[in-house]
Amino acid sequence: MDFKLLKDWRIMLVLISIIFAIVAINPTLQGGVVITSINYDSPMIGKLAIGDTIEWANEKTIKTVDDLYQFESFTGVFSYMHNGKLELVQVNTPGLGIEYGEKSKTSLNFGMDMVGGTRILLEPEGEEITSDTVDQILSTLETRINTYGLKETKFQAVEDISGHVYIQIEMAGGSKQDIDELLAKQGLFEGKIPIVFEFENGVGEFKMGATIYEVINENTSLAIGGNNYKTGDEFQIDGIDFSLENYTNEGAFLMTTVFTGNDITSVCMQDNPGICTSRLMQQGDYWQFMFQIFITQNSAQKFADVTNGLEAYVDPNSGESYLSSRIFLYLDDVEITNLGIASDLKGKAYTQPMITGGREVKEDAIDEKLKLQSILQSGALPVKLKTVKVDQISPSLGAEFMNAAGITGLIALLAVASVIFIRYRQIKILIPMILFSILELVLVMGAAAAIGWTIDLASIAGIIAAIGTGTNDQVMMIDEMIMGGGHEKIYTIKQKLKKAFSIIFGAAATIIAAMLPLMFIGIGVMKGFAITTTLGILIGVFITRPAFGKIIEKVLDK
Repeated sequence: MDFKLLKDWRIMLVLISIIFAIVAINPTLQGGVVITSINYDSPMIGKLAIGDTIEWANEKTIKTVDDLYQFESFTGVFSYMHNGKLELVQVNTPGLGIEYGEKSKTSLNFGMDMVGGTRILLEPEGEEITSDTVDQILSTLETRINTYGLKETKFQAVEDISGHVYIQIEMAGGSKQDIDELLAKQGLFEGKIPIVFEFENGVGEFKMGATIYEVINENTSLAIGGNNYKTGDEFQIDGIDFSLENYTNEGAFLMTTVFTGNDITSVCMQDNPGICTSRLMQQGDYWQFMFQIFITQNSAQKFADVTNGLEAYVDPNSGESYLSSRIFLYLDDVEITNLGIASDLKGKAYTQPMITGGREVKEDAIDEKLKLQSILQSGALPVKLKTVKVDQISPSLGAEFMNAAGITGLIALLAVASVIFIRYRQIKILIPMILFSILELVLVMGAAAAIGWTIDLASIAGIIAAIGTGTNDQVMMIDEMIMGGGHEKIYTIKQKLKKAFSIIFGAAATIIAAMLPLMFIGIGVMKGFAITTTLGILIGVFITRPAFGKIIEKVLDK
């Protein structure tokens, strides 16, 4: 080996780049499992977080998911190391209540195609979707996902060639039901209290706060405060939203909105006695949940004003005293629950209303509760979303894709090596070509890890295309140095190499120009292919091709 080559700036650039790529990829042999989800009733709640790593449990080293799976029926004191920290937890019922997966051996992010999961394409509904609207959608959905605890979820806005915007979501877990009930819901939350009163000689009244409002039935409309309204009309009185639901000669039915999702300041996620309530209880064969939400003082005052005019009565079944109207809670115009209002809350600015519900199956009740909490915590989406497409790939199928991609790459490398050897019949030419193809693969992977790009099947296709282009450039460089120049003029090897590089740069510029539209207006698969292809071309042209040319120049000189 000519050690003088190592001092050449082109060779040094490749070596330095390889070091940085390996650091970015961060390969490791360290074992452990990564927490991907924590159940509501898990004893690990508050002690573990999604993304934490468990390396040791009850005197045993945890290297794979099977090592931790043996504790699924464990009860007693469970000791474990996570992220280098020792924890103890009491497990009273069998099951740790967590989901986990293998710890990645590198810093590379592999897409759903490789590890399995769900890909969703959502379309925002509206005439004009601005970048601010898209940012708000992404932020709201991320909050919902993080609150709900779905695993390893990635969000991005994508456009088709016509400029139409979509929201693409990839997650390791989740189902079609999760998408419809959690992600695609707009999340418009409203708390409403009805006001019902009777007419006497065409005149009725209702009280709000300390003010009594007269209502006159004029047959075709109702006159309230000097204004006339028909059924379905919406209006405001003293800052409170009203809607006229219905009226007859006997009476009228008004609906008031005392608070909305924008009035919610926080949601109680974890039961904390004396601070907030979030519980799940079994009522016979039924599982009931309840949790508090905290609303602004302004909306609480609306509650006080509306309830101040309600009458109290005693429930004959329970003996409890309630107001004559209930509070109805709506999500996207669908009633999710309605609650009796205790009479002692009349006229009070109540800032901590309770959300209740239930299901026959415990797991369904937990899931419903968590979805409601997630939606209320994140707030409403600025526009409605329509589910356009849902693709689901099982982890086992994803692993098959990963193995197939590796085998395909190896076969392609052997095939290229065979063709190159048959063409040149020289090992001294074959070895640098194969070596630099492998180096380009490492450099592209390192660049992907550094920028946080996700490696999926489309990205792998782009990498293969870039390396294939690199091999083509190498063949052209060698042919040009061996046979180029023609008979009329004798070229030196340096001149032939310079001529080859002019062709290579031109071809690279053409390919990158073809990839640019896919990068900026491409959707999903096309964008991944374009980015990795462009990365590979740039790395080849500016890093590996000059170094390869220098080595081949030395080889052919000899």
